[in-house]
Amino acid sequence: MQSNLSLISGVLLTLLVIGVRAASSDSQFRKELGGALGFLVTFLTLRVVEGQFGEQLHPRVLPLLRVAWMLTFAFGSIRAGMSLAVLTVTRLGIRTPPPKILRDVVEISLYVIAVVPILRTELAIDLTSLLATSAIVSVVLGLAMQDTLGNLFAGLSLQLERPYQVGDWVTIKEITGRVVQVAWRATRLETSRKEIITLPNNVCSKEAVKNYSKGGQPVGMDLSFHGPYDRAPNEVKEAVLEVLEQVPLVLSAPPPMCRTVGFEELGIRYQVRYYVEDFSQADAVMAEFYTRIWYRFRREGIELPAQRKLNMSMGAPGSEFTPEMIADMLRRVDLFKVLREEERAKLRQEMVPRRFARGEHVIEQGEKGNTFYLVGRGELSVRTGGVEVSRLSRGNYFGEMSLLTGEPRTATVVALTDVVLLELGRPVFARLFEEHPELAPKLSGMLAHRRMQLDAAMTASGETLPDCEEIDILGRLKNIFRLN
Repeated sequence: MQSNLSLISGVLLTLLVIGVRAASSDSQFRKELGGALGFLVTFLTLRVVEGQFGEQLHPRVLPLLRVAWMLTFAFGSIRAGMSLAVLTVTRLGIRTPPPKILRDVVEISLYVIAVVPILRTELAIDLTSLLATSAIVSVVLGLAMQDTLGNLFAGLSLQLERPYQVGDWVTIKEITGRVVQVAWRATRLETSRKEIITLPNNVCSKEAVKNYSKGGQPVGMDLSFHGPYDRAPNEVKEAVLEVLEQVPLVLSAPPPMCRTVGFEELGIRYQVRYYVEDFSQADAVMAEFYTRIWYRFRREGIELPAQRKLNMSMGAPGSEFTPEMIADMLRRVDLFKVLREEERAKLRQEMVPRRFARGEHVIEQGEKGNTFYLVGRGELSVRTGGVEVSRLSRGNYFGEMSLLTGEPRTATVVALTDVVLLELGRPVFARLFEEHPELAPKLSGMLAHRRMQLDAAMTASGETLPDCEEIDILGRLKNIFRLN
């Protein structure tokens, strides 16, 4: 140790650590090498001080200086050797990095092994005999540190078995959070509220651990609700599954499911299961599902038992908009300008309000359609082939082409905000054509003109519609509504 070989080795090792640390982008690895570098720089400093001023130092100080640089050299070499060994094993893909707590135990053991011979040779201190003659002190310390040692060995067990690791989402002792640290004494979890909760390792080793992040597999989430007895279970389950298909972040494989699990006093109990890629998304997905299912049930007239107890009605057009507001919107619709005021008043009473949440698809391109919508509130996006071609706001309407001609929907309409639409079905138009035979030719001309406008918009997006003249539209209209 006292030869120049240790000095040369220290210089070379210091240069190696500096180079590897500069080339690494791993912050944790750089931090570990920084500790080794601190020991090595201290060693070089103390060695230079001994070489330059050793003869001038007091005889009792010189041995202490030698012990200091020997220990710093040994500690720096051990820390650097452990870090470089872990890096080599990881980069070569031989195995995953060993647990941090296990590495700490090995390092401390090597530190003790290095300290004992240095103190014995330089200061004539025999630690082995000292420890052997202090059995009473050892017992006292063992009893005093019983919990600490229990946590230490529990931490070692957790790191070897690896029921979780840093970054995993887990539930331990009814506490759910992301593992941010597995230390000697405790495991720290960060909850979704950004709270840091510290759990002793011996508690974690005794409790059941739910790990939502192992193996990169999808995470299944369960929730349940009570549905009404007066609606068929298949109808309710179909609505739930259709909503889940449109909720972002819900995986299509494994597919979501909705099951009837019991008949209870409050209502029919349904269980819903869906899968997400990351557990951190679970709360946001659940909130989005509950929001969208409310809108869907509201539109379908499905009252939950709690709603029924509160006597929540589905509402009528007049409760959402005043008659004057609806009358004004109907006057602006080209399709209804040919109607008299009293006919529009009757039409107003037949309109049904439908609420859609932000992000919901009102209609889908390529589907069949038999409904007409008038925008009462909110904003919608019209998309063809995934490209937005226009936007709709209050007073605009859509859906008339499929309703009157039987063609598939030519575009997808998505709610950009919460919207309220006024809906008319095909039976309403059948009544209008029956009462006003002259209405069909007039509407066919308006549809042909609107088809030209839609064709121009779709051409700009790279899609085309089949040619359809006014006579063709009138023929389809007569065929659907069985007009002479």
